[in-house]
Parts: sequence; C-alpha cells; structure tokens
Amino acid sequence: MKALVKYKKGIDNMEIRNVLIPEPDDNEVKIKINACGICGTDIKIMKDEFPYNTPVIVGHEFSGEIIKVGKKVNGWKIGDKVVSELHTGTCGVCRFC
Repeated sequence: MKALVKYKKGIDNMEIRNVLIPEPDDNEVKIKINACGICGTDIKIMKDEFPYNTPVIVGHEFSGEIIKVGKKVNGWKIGDKVVSELHTGTCGVCRFC
C-alpha cells in the first residue's frame, strides 16, 4: 500500500512509500481506509516539533470499513464502518482504546 512516511528525524524527510499491509493480531481488526486526513500533529511531525519514532506513517485520522477481525475481538464485525483518531500513550484496555 502507499503511505506518507516520515523516514528519518529532521525537518521534512517525508515521502510516499510502498509499505507492507499488516495483518491484525488476535485482538485487532484490519481496516480498509476510505478517507484519511492530515492534521496538526502530522504537520508537527513533519517539522520535528512532536515526539515520534522513525519510520512513522502519518495520517492517524481516518475512516474506513473493517475487513478482517482477530480471534479475540468482540463487538466488531466485518463490514462495520469505523473512524479513528489514534493517540500515543494510550492504555489499550479502556472502552475508548
């Protein structure tokens, strides 16, 4: 798939690259992205004004459809429409995560 990748530290250092499409773990879903936005955090990453580890794919605000569900996922099914706004430092266990 094509993704906008910040490939090394420093101002700019971003390009569209072909990256592998990941498969979900047992507690994850796979989403076909229909739309993605670039937000202020992405601009800060571009300018090296936000903490991140390279390489990082920007565009964490997106919408799409679930196309694969991990074995341990409850409450979600293939075909569900979803949106996301990912954050670093999340707990991974509360209902918002």
